[in-house]
Amino acid sequence: MKVMYLLLVLGFLPVLLLLATDRFAMLARLSAWTGLVLAGLPTLAILTNRRARPSSLAGLSLMITLCYFLATLHEERLLLRWGEARITESSVSLAMIYAALSIPVLQLGAGLCGSLGIPKLLPRLSLPLSDRALLGGGLLIVGWSLLFDVLRLRGVVPRQQQLISVLSILAPIDLGYAMVLIPSLRPGKQRLGLLFWSLTFVSSLVALMSGSLAPMVQPLLVYLLGWLLVRRRLRVWPIVLGVLAVLLFQPVKGEFRAKVWDREVRLSLVERAQLFVDLSARHWLGGETAPTVDRERSVKVAAARTASALQLAHIIEMTPAAIPHQLGKTYRYFRYTLLPRVFFPDKPSAQYADVWAAVMYGYTTPTGTAHVMVGLPQLAESYINFGFVGGLLVVLLVGFLLRIADEIFAHRHAGTGALALFLFFSQQVMRTFEGSAGQFWGGVLQQFGLYALVLFLYGALLRAAQPRLSSVPTSV
Repeated sequence: MKVMYLLLVLGFLPVLLLLATDRFAMLARLSAWTGLVLAGLPTLAILTNRRARPSSLAGLSLMITLCYFLATLHEERLLLRWGEARITESSVSLAMIYAALSIPVLQLGAGLCGSLGIPKLLPRLSLPLSDRALLGGGLLIVGWSLLFDVLRLRGVVPRQQQLISVLSILAPIDLGYAMVLIPSLRPGKQRLGLLFWSLTFVSSLVALMSGSLAPMVQPLLVYLLGWLLVRRRLRVWPIVLGVLAVLLFQPVKGEFRAKVWDREVRLSLVERAQLFVDLSARHWLGGETAPTVDRERSVKVAAARTASALQLAHIIEMTPAAIPHQLGKTYRYFRYTLLPRVFFPDKPSAQYADVWAAVMYGYTTPTGTAHVMVGLPQLAESYINFGFVGGLLVVLLVGFLLRIADEIFAHRHAGTGALALFLFFSQQVMRTFEGSAGQFWGGVLQQFGLYALVLFLYGALLRAAQPRLSSVPTSV
């Protein structure tokens, strides 16, 4: 395995050096390759060393690879509301160096947590649940979440952001996917995976109806992490499926939303899904109005959905030359995170940093933020606040916090309930790293504390009911 990894990363060296776009100079390309090599080490340790503890850092490192290091192969420009961003070569190179250094700094933060003896002071969550309990609870969560999405699309549920956020918290679909997946990870129980893929298929249909690709990709991330962190095997084909979904539908997503979201249309949910598929087929296969297709350009448009390298470079270009370092101001939500909004209606939004950066760095106008949300990646946010060295200290803290979560959720006596929470946490870390810190870390204590309590009560209720059920005669 280690020899294969060495050959793989050596094979990537000429690819990045020769095929990267012109926006990335040689120093940026070498930095991207170095970061790619370092990012694969946590995954390699899990695959080759049975004693290596499962780490959420492995998934996050893969996400950074996708958004920064592999972005050198397709990112060419960054569009702002007034046109293309002017980014110097030095800023691009510095951005890639910053991203590459973030990988060992994250690992250093995790190691520092262990060296200080913090794991010995932490509580170890234990939530034993049977396979039947996992499947039943997971199916209920996923089913409720998908039903809520359908009702929202039909206009039955009011489109109030606070209501939608509360209902989403009450039905964490990705936790449901993790609960359904875990029983199928046991040796000889792979057939149980049919339920997981059935739910993924239904979720993909809902995604086609809504014009959102996230419901297609989210279960694939859970599947990838489940096999990596639990079975210690790397499944490549979920990555292929996710890339294929983005490739097919991302280029026409804007056109679909313009036809369905921005005007009053009377289309059934099935007709919406059919429209999305027809637009994609027409785009890639051509039609009467567009007989030729610029496939290379379409691939780059789709790939841009996962690219953040030039966004980080643009922020480095602007900070502090035009916008001063914020010295922690974008983290203001953490001062209020434990205060209930019911009693503090003026509590700032968890997306405060995203909205602020979208306006200040030229992505949209203040009124435009009501319709378009541009995420502020956590790497970029750390640089905005404290610069190069100070920003890496924030990254160090993230690695420290990830180690704490690993110790709480992923240990020998965790039980399947805690393991499901660990997969959910790892997936959320991957998904939300390209948004501001407040969006995820601002609510992590309340969110996972609530889910741990619910799973504990769920398990206790089932265990209390089991003796009564076993005492009921099953035959005359």
